[in-house]
Amino acid sequence: MVAYAELTDVAAVERALEEFDRLGRHAFLQKYGYGEAREYFLVTESGRYDSKAIFAAAYEYQHGIAVSNDEIHGGRGAAASRLADLGFDIEGLDDSQNRRTFATFDEALAEFRIPLENMSAVRDFLSQHRYREFYIPRSRTYIAGVPYEGDQKAFFHSGYIWHRVGKGVGQTIELPVNRLRDGGGSRNSKAEARVSFCPDCSMQLPASGACAYC
Repeated sequence: MVAYAELTDVAAVERALEEFDRLGRHAFLQKYGYGEAREYFLVTESGRYDSKAIFAAAYEYQHGIAVSNDEIHGGRGAAASRLADLGFDIEGLDDSQNRRTFATFDEALAEFRIPLENMSAVRDFLSQHRYREFYIPRSRTYIAGVPYEGDQKAFFHSGYIWHRVGKGVGQTIELPVNRLRDGGGSRNSKAEARVSFCPDCSMQLPASGACAYC
């Protein structure tokens, strides 16, 4: 098993995020051999990333050692928690450090921008769920709703809502104005292209499908 504390380079995480953006979610996960995250996502101002795969890519950037899916765990006390320790916000973790708490959603909304076109769907969702309080994390990337009982939180982003519907199971609700693509997120809004890799040397294949290096 990998020692999670060995990932110490924030720049390596940033490189992994940049690669995710460049390749797109599907190709990134395929390259590193990881499935889609179900519960824990690294979130930035405009997107969300599969935290376990990001950890693995960042670890490889820092140490030059590939990390297989069965060598690490993704949740509390594992990959997601280590990324949080490095200063990244992880959707799904109960991180109370440097967050602002509000009694009502409207109070939180006064400090977080959601497009007007999305508010009808947000209000509809809120009418069907009850939360005892709301908070905005230090990164100001979402509003989180904390339920009266259990751990089925909801995370309100500018373009989507993600809420926990069971242990290890979440649901994404896309709002009318959003930048979600291929089930994941991006820190920019450029169109995503499917990318293929050579099975022999792992280099990116051109449109012809013929590897220029083998």
